[in-house]
Amino acid sequence: MYPDPKRVRTRYASLNLDQYESQLIDALVDYTGIDRAVLLRQLVIKEALETLGVADLDFRNVPQRAS
Repeated sequence: MYPDPKRVRTRYASLNLDQYESQLIDALVDYTGIDRAVLLRQLVIKEALETLGVADLDFRNVPQRAS
């Protein structure tokens, strides 16, 4: 059914933010027009890649829209 079943997003992660953090994310969502969940996922993946030192590699399966 799917080309790569491992790419189907079925894992759930919860994130607790305070009011200021939530307002910052909401402002970024309003500015970019990207859905909140998509934006947060992109930011988390981008930070993880940078932390691992592999952010400069070509990851075709990871969206690169978040800055």
